[in-house]
Formats: sequence, C-alpha cells, structure tokens
Amino acid sequence: MPRKCTVNQPPAMYWWNEEICNLRKKCHRTRRASQRGRKGPNYEKLVAEYKSARQKLKKAIKNSKRQCWKELLNELENDPWGRPYKVVMTHLKNQPMLLLTCPILLNKIVTALFPSQLEMRHPTEQYEEEEIPLITEEELLEACDRVGNAKAPGLDGIPNIALKAAIRAVPSLFLDVYNKCLIEGLFPLKWKQQRLVLLPKGKKPPEEPSSYRPLCMLDTAGKVLERILHRRIEKVVEPLLAGNQYGFRKGRSTLDAIDLVVSTAKEAIAGTRWKGGTKKYCLVATLDIKNAFNSAKWDCIMKALSDMKVPGYLRRMVASYFTDRVLKYDTKTGPKEYRVTGGVPQGSVLGPLLWNIMYDGLLKLNLPAEVKLVAYADDVAVVIVAKHLEEVTFAFDTTVEKIRHWMDTVGLQLAEHKTEAVLITSRKQVETITLQVGAHQIESQPSLRYLGVMIDARLNFKHHVQHVGTKASVVRASLSRLMPNIGGPKQKRRELLASVVTSVLTYGIPVWADALNIQEARRKIAPVYRLSALRVASAFRTVSDDVVCVIAGMLPIRVLAEERKALYRRKGTTTLSPEELKTKERRNSIRRWQASWDTSAKGKWTHRLIPQVDVWLNRSHGEVNYYLTQMISGHGCFRAYLYRYKHDVSPECPSCPGVNEDAEHVFFTCPRFNMIRKDLEDALAQKIQPETLIKAMLSSEAAWLAISAFATEVLQELRRMERKRAEIRQLERR
Repeated sequence: MPRKCTVNQPPAMYWWNEEICNLRKKCHRTRRASQRGRKGPNYEKLVAEYKSARQKLKKAIKNSKRQCWKELLNELENDPWGRPYKVVMTHLKNQPMLLLTCPILLNKIVTALFPSQLEMRHPTEQYEEEEIPLITEEELLEACDRVGNAKAPGLDGIPNIALKAAIRAVPSLFLDVYNKCLIEGLFPLKWKQQRLVLLPKGKKPPEEPSSYRPLCMLDTAGKVLERILHRRIEKVVEPLLAGNQYGFRKGRSTLDAIDLVVSTAKEAIAGTRWKGGTKKYCLVATLDIKNAFNSAKWDCIMKALSDMKVPGYLRRMVASYFTDRVLKYDTKTGPKEYRVTGGVPQGSVLGPLLWNIMYDGLLKLNLPAEVKLVAYADDVAVVIVAKHLEEVTFAFDTTVEKIRHWMDTVGLQLAEHKTEAVLITSRKQVETITLQVGAHQIESQPSLRYLGVMIDARLNFKHHVQHVGTKASVVRASLSRLMPNIGGPKQKRRELLASVVTSVLTYGIPVWADALNIQEARRKIAPVYRLSALRVASAFRTVSDDVVCVIAGMLPIRVLAEERKALYRRKGTTTLSPEELKTKERRNSIRRWQASWDTSAKGKWTHRLIPQVDVWLNRSHGEVNYYLTQMISGHGCFRAYLYRYKHDVSPECPSCPGVNEDAEHVFFTCPRFNMIRKDLEDALAQKIQPETLIKAMLSSEAAWLAISAFATEVLQELRRMERKRAEIRQLERR
C-alpha cells in the first residue's frame, strides 16, 4: 500500500478560498508595479490601483471569515471535536515544526536519541523445553479489540480498522501465522521495522536532539502479536512488580502516585509540635533520566524477565523482538535506515511493560528507612521524612548514590541538573535545603511540579491553583469563540466543550480539593468556572456563579471537588459498582448543592422559578438558550436591569408608570404583551405564574418550546425598543 505523502508546508486557514488567492496575487502584482514605477509618470495611478486591490483583498478576507465561521459553528452540532474545535485550540499547542529533511541533522538526532549499545547476548541462550500454549481465537479477538481505530499505522500503511475487519472475518488465517511465530520463537522482521516520528517538545532549539520526543510507528499486525505477548507476560509479572510503580499498570494512575506523595508529606508535618513532638520534615525530590526509554539495555531486560520466572517461550519471543530492529526515516536525499540496539520502542504495546520489568530493580533497592520511592513510568519522586535536616541530607545522598550505581548497570543516566526539590514543613519560618547531585548543587524551591500537580512547601496548593486557573482561563477564552450568545451549538454541545475547561481546572482535584476551602484559592478557580458556565447557558456576564450553575446544570466547583474527592477515597473500599457509587455520590452532591442554593443571597428570582435543583437537572427534555436564560436569570434587556448598570435613564416600564420593568413584570403582567401571553396560556391550557412556569416547561417538550418561543418574541421586542431609546438619546446629545 502506498504511503501517504507529507507536504512540507502549513495547512491553509479555514477561511482561505480561490477568490482570496487570486486577489492576493493581484495585490502583490500591483504592489510590485507601484514600487517599480516610483519615479515614473503613472506612479499615483499605480499606487491607487494597489490600494484598491489591497482594500478588495481585505474585504474578501473579512467576508470569508464571517461566512466560514458561521459554517464552522453549524458543524459543531454534529461533531463538537471536529474542525471548529481544532481551529480555536491549535494556537494553544506548540506550533508544529516543519518536516525535518536535512540528512545530517536527522542523523545527529537519531544517533543521539537511539544510542548504540553492545550486541545482546541473550538470543543464544538455551531455553528449557516446555509445552507452548497456542493462541486461541478468544485471545486473538480480545487483542484485536484493544487496537484503536484512529491510531496511526506503521510502514505498511494499512489502516487499523481494515486490519481489524480482516481479523474478524478470517481469524483462523491470523491464528496460524501468530501460532507459528510462537512455536518457532520468532518475531517477524517486517514487524520490527519502525517508522520514526519526531514530536517537538515546546519551544526548544530545532537542532538539538533533546528538543524531540521520538515515536516509533509499527505495523498493526505486529502490535496484535505484541498485545497477546503482553497479556501473557503481564499475568506472570504483575504480582511481582513493586507496589510503588504506578505507570502502565491496570487500575493505577498518576493520581495514585501524587496522592501517595502528598499523603506521606501530610503525615510527616501533622502532629503536636516540633521539639519533642511528632512533626517532621518531608523532602520531595524528582529525578530526571536522560532519554530513558531508548537507553535501557536489552540484556538487563532479559535478565529481569528470567529473574521473574517468565516462561522460556515468552523470553525467546522477547529476545527475537529485540534483535534486528530497524528504524526508518525520510530525508531530502531519500529514505534512511538505522539499526536500533537498545531501549524499548515508544509507540509499541510491549515496550511499557518491558520497561516496568527492568525498572522494578530500582524500586526494590535497599534504601534508608526514611526514604520512599514513588514511580510513574520513568518519573521518580524521592520522598524523605526525617526529624532533622542533617538526616534528610544524609538519606538523600545515600539514595542518589545507590540509584546512580543501579542506573550504571542498566545503561541509564541521571540528568543531574534537572533534579528538583521542595522541603515541606509546617514551621513558621520557611526553610530551604541544598542538595548535591553529582557536580550540581540543587536548592529546594517553594514548589515543584510532579505529574502535573504543583506541590508546595506548605501543602496549601496555592501555586497549583494559580497555575490551573491561568491555564484554564486561556482554554476558556479560546472555546468561547465557539459558543456565542446567539447562534452556535445547543446546550448539550456547549456542555461538552465546557468540560474541556472543567478537566483542566479539576486535574488531580481529589488530592487538592481541600484547598478550595480557602477563599483566596477559590477566587483563582471560581471566576474561570463561572465564565465557562456563562457560555453554556448563553447568559449575560453579570449573572452570578450560583445562578448560572443552576441554569447551565453544572455542579458548583466546590461541590464538584468534594464529589471527585469522595469518589476517589471510596474507590476499592465499597461493594458498590463504579456506576452505583457515582450515582450515590451525585445524589449527595445535589443535596449539598440544594442546601447552598436555598441559603444563597444571590439569584432570588431564579430561586423562585427553580426552587428544586434536582427537578431541573433531571428533566427529560429542553435546552436553555439566550432568551430563556434572560427570562430565568432576570438579567436581560429589561429597563430595571439596564438602569442598574447605567445603560438606561429610568428603570420604569414605559406602559406602566411607577412600575419597574423587570423579568416578572414583563413576562407575567405587562399589558404590552397581553396578546402573545394569552396565546401561550391557551396553548398550555393554564395561566402562567412564576411559581408554575418551570413546572409547565417540564410537563412536555411542546410546552418547553412554546414558552421558549414566547420568551424569544418578548425579548426581541424589548431589544427593538431599547435600540430606539438609545437612538433618541444619541440624537438628543447632538
């Protein structure tokens, strides 16, 4: 199958079209003509032609942007994560570098990222004779199901979805091939050829190898065999792996590793007092390994497999998996090959498990009693709890020396200058500590980032709250372009888009949820969350957080934090299924939310309409929009509201002297709208009142749509009146 062609140029903007292309060419042509004719008799005419062409180009771009943006917003209803989402989120990511094609530079990068090592000795090992359990059809189909449809293919270019369909159609054909590989102990050469993809790391120099993360794209047929081997090896080694390794393991996550570090620190600084008490220091230091996954020695991995009593036929397959690996990449002078002699392929199925097996030796080192290692893949945190700083320093020095010695034996190397540390203490005076890592002195910092969470010296997560608040604010601002008040996606799609902001805000929140009990921390988080909810509800920016969360159906951030924390703490400690546990905790959250809503000083009008949060949340139909939200929130094109924010000269209704024109007056009593109000009441077969409005809306979808149409018609008329008043005021000023 021919490989897809890659073009060394950025993609066109969403608003680009043939007309703009031609106008741009004409603009460039007239500009060059005016520059060449600067001293000629027709210079002014040429300049005028250039300005005219430039003006037409600007106008065409503006019109195209407006039209194409409307089309993009219409696409959101069918695909919220499609082209519109990618357009607004692209600039938040690192700008993709142009395709590297220089053979000298690529050779430099490849040789640095895939260092050459001594030949592996294990392929010649004599494995004991044993019965080899053949691969069953159930195993094959299970491995096939684990392959993602959208994952990038290897050198063969076969889409995953096509290969999966072929396996399901004729599983016996694939079983014969895979079982033959297993019996002969051979991993086919074709499946050991890997296509190199270099992902840039941030805004680093493009000529430096450390600026890239190398991925190896492998043929999916080989990945299926890897998956089968992975399952069999994992079954043997999983009970033997160290409990403090949280990466690439079922039922474990970064959150577990972060929680272990934080809970250890909390326990250390808890207690009565320092002198003669139980309080201690806690040092958290993170170690960085140079080019970790690509530097591991294959001999060490094979020895670790042997030590864990992995069956011989599986070790023979792993040995074959390692030998004769070839890396392929394209340059401007043609395709190149590089022989790989070490490491585990990033992008493979088997690689992460083999890494854990080798890395297990580090986590089982005989270290001082004060020391605890916490690992997630190759990221290691050294956690030291001691009464005195001298003890902390001694334990750290001893630990680092043993770690460096172990790494020398497996071909790994510490990036000493990247070591970071924070000294956690509850003493009134903030203290620091200086550590020696090789030739580098490391000073403890006020905070460090561990697996995405900022851990600070006081464990109040002030730095983390500031960080996620800033990050989520940028994401929210970008996504807001997709959620205008009028037009754009409906509420359900808006909720999906807003969940991106929520996920940024709440990453790791079971660990740091208590930080939101501090008002200063809430002020960093709550405004971003409120602005996100405003886009979901299509609400005016003056609507309070209490009100907009109810209208949008989004749990308040503190309630959400408590729910996530409770779910995490109860995981594995209850007989309830995950879904039952989520349902139970959601009921508890709604009870807390209801209590807060009943006592809130904000949104009395909205509380009058929606006194019961659960009834509103559990409705079976209906989505709010720009006009319904104005009706429910009371913040809209009402004179009382406009006067409050100094956008009108009087709060009174023009038809009812002495009566303020607010939401209740407009929708329920104002004589200007008696006719359309009567039409609504006839359609509903009941008289509408504030206390019965929401009940009527929830009675049927037709009733919801009728009330929504009523709100739209009334508010559009109010808007027309407001514009007329504004025009009159403007004329009077003149």
